[in-house]
Amino acid sequence: MQKHTGNTLMDPRTLLLCVPLLAGCGDDTVHVHILPSRYEVGGVTSHLATPAVDEVVRLKPKTVHISTCYSTPHAKVIQFDVEIQARLNAKVTGGVFEKCPES
Repeated sequence: MQKHTGNTLMDPRTLLLCVPLLAGCGDDTVHVHILPSRYEVGGVTSHLATPAVDEVVRLKPKTVHISTCYSTPHAKVIQFDVEIQARLNAKVTGGVFEKCPES
């Protein structure tokens, strides 16, 4: 029987068990670029929202961050957001590029 020291994190076996668990606790955010001419997420680039949404759904993130340009038609952003909301229970955040990558 082992004597309990009160500090279980100092036990090397506990540390070895925790490291793999902590590795999975990173930022679970997928970044989507909605540009005037295309959607980009991961390795997917498409003129349509659905393939980009399919990729996000496949990745199953907790948060979807949308970056767009002032020149991107609002309908493109709305289309993506509507599809994501219908298919994935994730928090959606967003921002605007200072300089659009397509400029």
